[in-house]
Amino acid sequence: MALIYIKRDHTLPKEEARAKVDEFASRFADRFKVKHAWDGDILRFKGGGASGLFALGEEVVYVKVKLGVHLAPMKTKIEKEIVAVLDKVQANT
Repeated sequence: MALIYIKRDHTLPKEEARAKVDEFASRFADRFKVKHAWDGDILRFKGGGASGLFALGEEVVYVKVKLGVHLAPMKTKIEKEIVAVLDKVQANT
């Protein structure tokens, strides 16, 4: 098992930040066969050897991902993908 924790500030309006997180979550869900759904400002996902959440605040995004044994070797790659998405949210692009 591997854990990923990330906290990033952002400057986007909350709806735009949510759309970017949602776009990433859809791609992540397709790739790793996880189900995801918003619960207020928290996007939860689970399945396919991964579970976790994106918690969206007015100026911050928290990410917590737990990878099972099959995805643990991909931790660095998955973390880089998440950071790239959060960079887009932070850069307001």
